[in-house]
Amino acid sequence: AGIVALNGLPANYMPNQAIPLTIAVTQAGRSKFGFQVTAIDDTGKQAGLIVVTDAARTILTTGTVAGNTRQYIGQTLAGTNAGNYAFTWNAPATAVGRVTFYVTGMAANGDGDTPGDSTYTINRATMPGSAVAALANTSAASYVANGSLTAQSIVAAWGAGLTQNTVSATALPLPTTLDGAEVRVKDAANTERSAGLFFVSPGQINYLVPDGTANGAAIVTVLRNGVPMAQGTATIETLAPALFSANADGKGVPAAVILRVRSGAITYEPIAQRNTQTQKFDPMPIDLGPATDQVYLVVFGSGFRGTPQSDVSATIGGTASSVLFAGPQSMLAGLDQANILIPRSLIGRGLMDMTLTAAGKAANTLQINVK
Repeated sequence: AGIVALNGLPANYMPNQAIPLTIAVTQAGRSKFGFQVTAIDDTGKQAGLIVVTDAARTILTTGTVAGNTRQYIGQTLAGTNAGNYAFTWNAPATAVGRVTFYVTGMAANGDGDTPGDSTYTINRATMPGSAVAALANTSAASYVANGSLTAQSIVAAWGAGLTQNTVSATALPLPTTLDGAEVRVKDAANTERSAGLFFVSPGQINYLVPDGTANGAAIVTVLRNGVPMAQGTATIETLAPALFSANADGKGVPAAVILRVRSGAITYEPIAQRNTQTQKFDPMPIDLGPATDQVYLVVFGSGFRGTPQSDVSATIGGTASSVLFAGPQSMLAGLDQANILIPRSLIGRGLMDMTLTAAGKAANTLQINVK
């Protein structure tokens, strides 16, 4: 009986590490040899780069499997006379989880026919090195550094090499795995839960803090194909109000709409317009209309759904403004909504700060423009 062996593969790899590898195919009484090797991650995609170091005896080819292009290294005609081969594998620039090498070795008697020829297969795997990168967790609405979070709030996690691709969830309930990525939240009670995922990318993951996450210090871990890639901490509290902004930075004009009630009819109007020079959204002047109109600012945020209605308040331009509704918005997981009546005393005030407070905790300050 013969064997095929892959030599030089370490138990762990580091990003961009160049790893020399050798293949040995042996079987007594055989005079011709060959091999083929490919390296893929757990999603079936090519992992790293195979580099030819002996062009006389080895050659690279490519193939496509399930839409994924893969590299294959094998022997040339000149390489059939001995069963020892060498090449280099350059590990991926960022860890992709487990990488498996699928190896086939062939040993033939050289008589031009298949009887007496043998094929051997093995697979060997290597895992990312043990170093886990840092992960920063902020409210996806306010982006306040080191701010508190709540169960069922929307979070933006920041790191590097978190995923290979950019993928968004397309339906509810939110998936707990996207592109091989998973976020796990271990709370102060030492209970770990998988978070629902809105969006994943190499540098950012937006997730929903799992319902039931206990207050206190939590550990958040991003895994890729089951391998920890990044880890950070978050402080979980009962309330942590935050508002989304049109520019997705927690500042300036809110991500909001105007709800106008006129003669019993309800209409919606925008409050922001894109500045073609800065490529950012600026507040549009809000016309409060005749005295019979009721004009509401409908803002969206996260982290305040657990607040009793009586404990939610708002100010616009320093003027107390009635909050007619504050609670979950039913169309998106983790999204909260507040409907704020704009006082008519603000007519002509122009650009003003607006704030929302839940049980004494203020959200990030944003700005609107009242004509």
